[in-house]
Amino acid sequence: MMSARSRVSVIARHLNTIALTENILFPVLKVAPMEVSGYTIQVDVHHDDRIIDFFTEGMCHSAKINVYLRQKRMMREMYPEYIITEKHN
Repeated sequence: MMSARSRVSVIARHLNTIALTENILFPVLKVAPMEVSGYTIQVDVHHDDRIIDFFTEGMCHSAKINVYLRQKRMMREMYPEYIITEKHN
């Protein structure tokens, strides 16, 4: 039969083999700077001409990726045969 001391030493050896470093337990998070700004996005759909016009103003890079490209993709899926024009300021 194992004594309490030997059981503790067995458990300690097991814990040492599965011990994780601090970097794994608490990783350093990299925070990307966020630009907060007002912007305008306008979409005009001309069904007779099969044209979609996008106008954007004051959009930062992340807004163009997260908002504009999502809207453009959605319109492309809804109207695959339409021509899309873009104007960015």
